[in-house]
Amino acid sequence: MAANRDVRVHLAPELTRDSDWPGSLAVVIDVLRASTTIVHALAAGCVAVRPCAEVEEAQTLVGHAGKSLLAGERGGKPIPGFNLGNSPQEFTAARCKNTTLIFTTTNGTRAFLKAAAADRVLVGAFVNFSAVCEQILHDPRPLHIVCAGRDGQPALEDTLLAGALVDFLCDTTEVALNDSARLAWDSFENHGRFLREALELCEAGQYLKRLGYRDDVMAAAQVDKFALVPELRRDPLRIELGSVGIVKSHWPK
Repeated sequence: MAANRDVRVHLAPELTRDSDWPGSLAVVIDVLRASTTIVHALAAGCVAVRPCAEVEEAQTLVGHAGKSLLAGERGGKPIPGFNLGNSPQEFTAARCKNTTLIFTTTNGTRAFLKAAAADRVLVGAFVNFSAVCEQILHDPRPLHIVCAGRDGQPALEDTLLAGALVDFLCDTTEVALNDSARLAWDSFENHGRFLREALELCEAGQYLKRLGYRDDVMAAAQVDKFALVPELRRDPLRIELGSVGIVKSHWPK
């Protein structure tokens, strides 16, 4: 692998530029909760996830996607009339097997749509951390780690995962980091060893707990629960199971 691989973290989708994407690999992360939920949904048997920016778009698409489920949230709360919300553990095999998930969230799905211009787009979460590590290690393209953030602002939980990915790469290859990557790495060094506590402390974690979703916060902190990596496909735009399996855990001991 070439030395000094370019690794850039974007702490919110609004901080990316159109010139970032050609020839690049992107990892999109929304720990609380969209990327965690997408991993759960595909592990439970969904054949694809169709990310939508708007509620109306999702409602229109559901009639043209075969056997499908409407899922998502606005302001952290389930959308009236939708089959499911955005709680990872709602997505069971009994509900999901052989269905297409039509999915819209406040921050996460917008981040996926923003990064769709990259050559390859992966879905990252703590629950599939090591599987993502192996994919980004063996794909030599410039890497953009895109944090969904919260309402256009950086979010601690996404920054921590970005920092964990940077930490892994810095231990395994030569990289050139932007300042946001260094900030994320420093954040992980300070808070990553206390992951559950950090996710409960962050603004999104506190907000979800007030809504009664503490279990979702705990679910998002289950490192390496799954050995699979969702990947964005085109025509139509959808997220499918990209790879399965890991060689070993890459979470720091």
